[in-house]
Amino acid sequence: KASGFEARTTNGEGQAAMTLTDEELEQIREAFNLDAVVAAADAMWVLFCGVLVFMMQAGFAMLCAGSVRAKNVRNIMLKNLLDACVGA
Repeated sequence: KASGFEARTTNGEGQAAMTLTDEELEQIREAFNLDAVVAAADAMWVLFCGVLVFMMQAGFAMLCAGSVRAKNVRNIMLKNLLDACVGA
């Protein structure tokens, strides 16, 4: 039973089409362990997005600190820190 996936290769004389069966595709998936690769990529993406969120929180803290008087900077930084702690 053919899965409809075609791989095209080029030899010196032209192009030849090859159709892989479902069994062959399953053997390729097992050989490369695609499920583990997808799970690792998903975990890396979630961690990367988490880092971006905390970097944005730090940038917002700097923005707030720059928009208040010097005597209130400590209070604003503490509020931003607590916001990050409660939000996480």
